[in-house]
Amino acid sequence: MTAGLAITGSQRSVGVAAWREGGPVIAIDHVEPSRDRDWLWPSIDQACSSAGVTPAELAWVGVDIGPGGFSGLRTTIAAAQSIASVHGLPCVAVPSALVAACSTFSAGSRDLAGSACSDGTPSVVHAVLAVKGATAWIATLVRDDRGWLQQAASVIEWERWMPRPGSTLLADVHCPAALRAACEACGVSVVEPVWSGRGVMMAARRLRLEGQGVGPAELSPEYAREPEAVTLWRQRHGG
Repeated sequence: MTAGLAITGSQRSVGVAAWREGGPVIAIDHVEPSRDRDWLWPSIDQACSSAGVTPAELAWVGVDIGPGGFSGLRTTIAAAQSIASVHGLPCVAVPSALVAACSTFSAGSRDLAGSACSDGTPSVVHAVLAVKGATAWIATLVRDDRGWLQQAASVIEWERWMPRPGSTLLADVHCPAALRAACEACGVSVVEPVWSGRGVMMAARRLRLEGQGVGPAELSPEYAREPEAVTLWRQRHGG
């Protein structure tokens, strides 16, 4: 019987989900959890226990790889690597923009014309992450009959970028006001994204079915730019 574990911590929230074939996805999410206690490992234990999943039954571990916060990514990826290494499991690397799309919108069939589907969920989404000055990490995601897929993602000068007509923009409070206004002016709605354990699970299950997986040692965070902590270390040590 197939079972999986999914973890996200790239943004301000921490989310965990566990699932076994034939059963429901059990998700535990903490929005901006307090930093004075460990939320991650107790949540993993609780999700697995509630889903009836034992470590011996796990077939893979999915984890949000970013872009996102330096500490959150390092912590959750290290947790996924630890579990996968101990039990000899593959890891499924899930881009943070894909997690946002799966968490914010339900899966369903895609309107090939590019407009919103009959259930009100868009079929094309752009996620804006890691805004810094004139650039941002912008990912384009599309929805088909099996859910969401990330088509492209890169650091872009947002002033020169335009979304697809009829699409939706996933953007939080850090999105430049000028970009938000430009999208709304051309009829592109702007939606506040969320990241959840269930979203990671939805994405990871599809990626795993499509044969995607890496060894624990190959799993690494994806940053839009070199983290400031790394830059400072190089400057101080001449690296």
